[in-house]
Amino acid sequence: MSLYNDIAHVKDRHAQVLTELSTLEDAPDALRSHEAFLADLQEHLANADSSLAEIHARTRVGRERHEKYRDSTMRRLMYRATGKREQFEEKADDEMRSYYSALEEENKLRAQRDMLEAQRSEALAEKQSLEEGCVRRVKLRAELDAMYERLFSGPTAEFPEEDAQEEAVRSAKSRHHSLNKELNNHRKALQCLARAQVTTKEALLFVFEARKACERDMLGFGGTLADFRRANSLSNAQQKVSQTQMLVNQARGLDPDVPQLPTMDIVQIDMISGILCDNYIFNMNYLNMIYHSFDQVKVAEEFLASVFRAAKRREQHLKNEVEDTAGDLENAQRKLHRVREEAFMNAADPPPPYAEKTREAMIVDR
Repeated sequence: MSLYNDIAHVKDRHAQVLTELSTLEDAPDALRSHEAFLADLQEHLANADSSLAEIHARTRVGRERHEKYRDSTMRRLMYRATGKREQFEEKADDEMRSYYSALEEENKLRAQRDMLEAQRSEALAEKQSLEEGCVRRVKLRAELDAMYERLFSGPTAEFPEEDAQEEAVRSAKSRHHSLNKELNNHRKALQCLARAQVTTKEALLFVFEARKACERDMLGFGGTLADFRRANSLSNAQQKVSQTQMLVNQARGLDPDVPQLPTMDIVQIDMISGILCDNYIFNMNYLNMIYHSFDQVKVAEEFLASVFRAAKRREQHLKNEVEDTAGDLENAQRKLHRVREEAFMNAADPPPPYAEKTREAMIVDR
């Protein structure tokens, strides 16, 4: 009866938590809806500010022109002297009407803007209240889960259905965590492959520069400077190839589906040998070896592009699987929560002892 005693001790608190949770059940949905409303208000407010700034500029210009006609005694006298007083009065009236029309529009926009600002202030205060409700809901859920975990964790002979669902949750959690770990490793492997594509392109560029230097040398436009550029470019290419190989090996350690990188051999001849053996036959053989290195790096570049595309497809497949297992885990946890709540209710209000004896007596009489 220890389980029943433990449940009896927390029965009242359990009822309080469930009652409060029932009032907060819609809090997350209400918060999401309210945030959308607040974002819409913010957009309208930004548009109102923009329109108000524009109309304010027009009002300022209109006011200046209106005041110029209204206060300019000299202008008024000139029009009167030339017999054009009516034209002056007409222009002054037009400027006055234009100014007051713009001022009226500005005041209308300002009133709308003030209303939007008031709505935004109210919405921000309401958002804070909804956020507090969501936080409170999370805490109550955590308290309820902790209560159930203390009472029902491990085998409970009185409630075999709870034990079965608990095992289902463990299985779903294990599957989800395993796939999530695989997805995280796969994404790290993708980062390595993306960097490897960059270093391969850089290696290809260095080999191409070495090829051009060698070709210029064969045409008689090279000399010692061409030998130096060729050797330096090939040395840089070798460094990039080494970086590529390291990155691909890292990716293979994270994701066993990443295949091995094709061979990339960068021809290396030291500067002294290049200077001492600087003749047409030597340069022709050297150029052929550079061409061979270029072809190998080009093959590796295309290979890596293909591997990266395949890895992106696997990432999407793994992501879908992780989302599916997350849903399965959530459903299993929700069902476990429901089973535990029912078990709690049954244990908190067990049938009277005589009911079992009466049932046994009825079976014997039969």
